[in-house]
Amino acid sequence: MSHLRLCAFTTAAALVSAAAAPSAIFAQTSVFYTPPKIVKQADTSVSHGDGQVRLKVFVHKDGSVGAVQVEKSSNHANDAAATDIAKHSSYKPGMRDAKPEDAYYTLVLKFSGSSVQAGEGETGDVQAATALIRAGNYAGAKARLQQYLGNHPSDASANVQLGVADSFLNDSAGAAAAFDAAGTVPDTYKTVAAKAYTDAALAQLQAKNNDRAIAYAQKAYALQQNVNTLYVEGTAYANAQEYPQSIAALEHAKALAAQGHADAASQNAIDASLAAAYLLGGDAQKGIALAKAVKQRDPSNTHIDDALTVYYNQRATAAMKAGKTDDAVNALEESAQTLPSHAAQSYVSAANVLAQGAKPDWKRVKAEADKAIAIDPNNARANFVAGIAVANSGDSKTAVPYLQKAKANAGSDTELATQVDAALKKLGVQQ
Repeated sequence: MSHLRLCAFTTAAALVSAAAAPSAIFAQTSVFYTPPKIVKQADTSVSHGDGQVRLKVFVHKDGSVGAVQVEKSSNHANDAAATDIAKHSSYKPGMRDAKPEDAYYTLVLKFSGSSVQAGEGETGDVQAATALIRAGNYAGAKARLQQYLGNHPSDASANVQLGVADSFLNDSAGAAAAFDAAGTVPDTYKTVAAKAYTDAALAQLQAKNNDRAIAYAQKAYALQQNVNTLYVEGTAYANAQEYPQSIAALEHAKALAAQGHADAASQNAIDASLAAAYLLGGDAQKGIALAKAVKQRDPSNTHIDDALTVYYNQRATAAMKAGKTDDAVNALEESAQTLPSHAAQSYVSAANVLAQGAKPDWKRVKAEADKAIAIDPNNARANFVAGIAVANSGDSKTAVPYLQKAKANAGSDTELATQVDAALKKLGVQQ
């Protein structure tokens, strides 16, 4: 009887599986923000003519005025008068969650003859949309802003407000696009914009668009350099297999998390991603040490399991390609010892590696399969490999029960069931 052959149901080249992208580790709560307002416009004795001046006024949380800067002027002869009015007017400070804070205010002064009229640096439509946002009517604000932007697509203020509305509507892609169109995001909206870019990066990670994920993550980090934006940036780089950048971002996130006394779940999430980056980026010693530490703290952490599995399987694959069968088997056995929950599959893979080639050592194949069966007696793949090994060692009678057990436990694995049927038929067993 000719030898039975193992079909390539778990070849070394197919061992690597991609780890799922993690979600963000910190929940970010929405903030209710009200920008500063001018309460009383000051008079000025400085001479002026006709025209319009737009100024950027820094309003302290106590209502006092800080720096004043002319942003745009149709008649620079009015700039001194406009600055004088801005500095001596009265303002209500910006409020975040009912607490006053330092913030910038855009003031537009329209000079006509002897009169000066103050207004905000937004059109009526944008002001109305901003009011809708403050009232929680984000859908209404979005509709109004989209209509306005149809005729004024480059209005930075309108695009910022659209980004805010989209953020509260959980439309991260729309918010990111709006903030992109705005160009510079004002300080008062950087928290909202950073969250929008972070959420957009996570969505792109899930869609496996790694370049887009990195771009969004970088924008989030530029706006807010915190643990969450660093974590997402590091994850995006890891998924793009740019491990040096990933390690740098995740190490920074780890340091900030420790300084800020982040909760255990957050620190474990960062360490799991960092361990994976070390492992796949070529620093196995650091990766394995950190992975084991995380597993001790959080035995249920499947991200660590996935990263270690990929690492050991990559080692086995490389060894097989180099013709180093023993090195491949050693990598898979080390995987089994490090990851008891995946041990049975690792031993089956090791058995399959040994079964390749012109003259397999069937006793070694059977020994690896037996290790898997000792862990999981009903493992269909392990029983199949054991049956093939025994049959090829000349004991067809003993092989049959292994193969029949494999068939009984094949479940939805139709490929395996077909292979078992072919093996049994070759042994002369009637189906």
